[in-house]
Amino acid sequence: MRTKVKQLLFATVALALFALIPAAVKADPVVVTGQGSITVAQGGMGTFQGSVSNLGPPTVFLNGLDINFSGPAGITFSNAPFFANTPASLGSGQTTGTVGFFDVFVDIAVAPGPYSGSFTVRGGDTDSSQNDLGTQPFTINVVSGAQVVPEPATMFLLATGLGGAALAKRRARRKEKTEDGI
Repeated sequence: MRTKVKQLLFATVALALFALIPAAVKADPVVVTGQGSITVAQGGMGTFQGSVSNLGPPTVFLNGLDINFSGPAGITFSNAPFFANTPASLGSGQTTGTVGFFDVFVDIAVAPGPYSGSFTVRGGDTDSSQNDLGTQPFTINVVSGAQVVPEPATMFLLATGLGGAALAKRRARRKEKTEDGI
């Protein structure tokens, strides 16, 4: 009987240890968010934004950003904004806030429509770790034609030119009336 009690006690301790192990082995709680979708005109560019938050106690290093996209060849990416806008590491409870993650360039020949992909933030507990910290889907909505918005200086020049033309016409009418004796 004593042997059965020892076996039962040993089994209980073993089960308790197995229950605690997953909590100790659990990965760093890093949350990656993205804006979901952006709209880019043919021949234009846009910047996809997001944030990374470290909810866990250890410092986490942000070492890379991979983009997975199988859309048309006329859509290209640059992850330079990620390296320019995010810190090298995040301490416990820190966040990047909303920052630019990557730039999207759309060739003028890309057909309008939605195109999907995903990005993965890589890093970990060292400055050379390449663990997947989080993956988010994204959509690029390509719209036809780049909309041209005139610069303020261009609008000023147009307004002064039209004003000058109106003034010249007014003077010509006055001169014509005085010559006719009216």
